[in-house]
Amino acid sequence: MSSALAKLREYFADELLVRIGREMVPTAQAAFLVGPITAVLRAVQHATTTRPTFDPGSAERTFHLMMSDYVATVLLPPLLQILPTEAPNIHIQVEASDASMSTRLERREIDLAIVPDKFIDPEHPAEEIMQDGYVVVVDRGNRTIGDEISLDEYVSAEHVVTNLAGSRQASFEDWFLENFDVSRKATITVPTFSLIPALVSNTSLIGTMHSRLAISLSKHYNIRLVKLPDNFPKIREWAQWHRLSDQDLGLKWLLSKIHAIGQRTAS
Repeated sequence: MSSALAKLREYFADELLVRIGREMVPTAQAAFLVGPITAVLRAVQHATTTRPTFDPGSAERTFHLMMSDYVATVLLPPLLQILPTEAPNIHIQVEASDASMSTRLERREIDLAIVPDKFIDPEHPAEEIMQDGYVVVVDRGNRTIGDEISLDEYVSAEHVVTNLAGSRQASFEDWFLENFDVSRKATITVPTFSLIPALVSNTSLIGTMHSRLAISLSKHYNIRLVKLPDNFPKIREWAQWHRLSDQDLGLKWLLSKIHAIGQRTAS
């Protein structure tokens, strides 16, 4: 105590406490410090005993997300139906998924990335959001293909193919070539899956796309969904966030909403 008092006296250039008779009496400088120091100590006590909370109804925050057009089409519309009533001051900013994901995540420039399982960074926590499969989409009037398509029919057809170069999406073309040792006949190549329905409409072309995305877009295009052979791949999309955000209650709230949407049965 004496050592601490000596250091304080030196710092403030004041005696702070002086002996009068048998009592130690504060100087004017010490008396002045009582109020501010008491306030600081109370603030520290409050900070160390109060657990953080997150109230979506009053919180004001912008979440930065990275995802593909497929994931955005499936997850964002239901999420945007929730926000106005549950979290009116929460805003979402979405960026296209690309090869910068790991770097942007490490720098905490994005709050949440949603990518196929093969792109998960082992340095950060992650959680599976949803699973999906592939279907073929054709023009509703296409009578050369029935409700299911054989591998021979699939290989001989003219395709709308999606080229995802530079993105963080698993390459369907690479998988198909590796498993069947043949390339599809690409009549036209486009940068996103969401363009496929418009391009197969009123043509004999076929396109391969995620089931949930195809179901969603079939409401807006004159297309029909065709079942693929059972040995075609499944898709598993995972959400990933920075390890330092693992206790972020706001992010946990958003993740719970996205997870619930992802687990819904496509319809």
